[in-house]
Amino acid sequence: MAETYKRSVFVAPKQIRVDDVVIPEPGPRQALVKVKACAICTWEQRIYTGEDPVYPLSGGHEISGDLVAMGSQVYSDAKIGDRVVASRLTRCGYCESCRRGLDSICDNARRNFSSSDVPGPSGLSEYVLIEDYQLYKGANDVSYEELCLTEPVACVIRSIRKAQLERTDTVVVIGAGIMGLLHVLLAKQAGTKVIVSEPNLKRSEFAKAIGADYIIDPVNESFKDKVLDYSKGRGANAIFTAVSLASAIEQGITALAKGGRLSVYGSIHPRGTKITIDPNDFHGKEITLTGTVSQSREDFLQATRMVADKIVDLKPFISKVLPFEKLAEAIQWALSPDTYRVLVKMD
Repeated sequence: MAETYKRSVFVAPKQIRVDDVVIPEPGPRQALVKVKACAICTWEQRIYTGEDPVYPLSGGHEISGDLVAMGSQVYSDAKIGDRVVASRLTRCGYCESCRRGLDSICDNARRNFSSSDVPGPSGLSEYVLIEDYQLYKGANDVSYEELCLTEPVACVIRSIRKAQLERTDTVVVIGAGIMGLLHVLLAKQAGTKVIVSEPNLKRSEFAKAIGADYIIDPVNESFKDKVLDYSKGRGANAIFTAVSLASAIEQGITALAKGGRLSVYGSIHPRGTKITIDPNDFHGKEITLTGTVSQSREDFLQATRMVADKIVDLKPFISKVLPFEKLAEAIQWALSPDTYRVLVKMD
């Protein structure tokens, strides 16, 4: 009888099924990774609660593990036994978006290119079969827990890159969850002054501890007035909304400097929510409203090297680590505002 492994599947709100699946043999351009750690992103949290009712789905896309097998046509600097990370986005390579350099939003992203009976990135499992272009070498002296956070770092690299930050820019990050905080770290590395807008005292204090120059409490202070005060009346050159509230976009637009950019990083919920803004702000101040989703291959490569070379310290963002057998409990912890990233270990 073929050897099997355990795979989690979201089947309904707050219902997770665990399957025994045959360990696959990688095809010529595939690799098999023994998963060691997988972080629980907001996406998996929303699937679990039913906010994003996508069922059945095998979730988990922030993955680190050991490379255990690869096909004959996989050409990688990773060797069998190395610690690796996986970018589980579909990048077909031949659609309009991929060929125009937008492989983070591949036109075929929602198609199932594998023979799996359940769609999804499948990182919340003991093994994951990936395509050759999804394989990235990690660092054998960096923990699996830190390595699996490569994916969110890559997403923030894309966000920071698109915002075209310049040294001495004033940057505002709305929201001090883990993604907002990663924006703080990378924006500071770009030589900017960073303001964080966050009503949660514990999170705002942590933002200050990792490098934020100023904190705004948007509940008890005027957001626009504070941004103008901290920017000497000019406004923010770039604002990142790392929250799911549409009102943050409306609020942010009012505090942009001339030529400023507002980037919608976090998806807005409930989906379909509309915003109201004055179009004359775009005409009169030449501001830009944009956004990013996921990451490109280049972003992911940079992230793997930043983590491997310890250019970014991810240990403070690991709030809790639970075994795979306690996946539902881990998701409940991830839903708490007192945590940043909750991880599942497969050992």
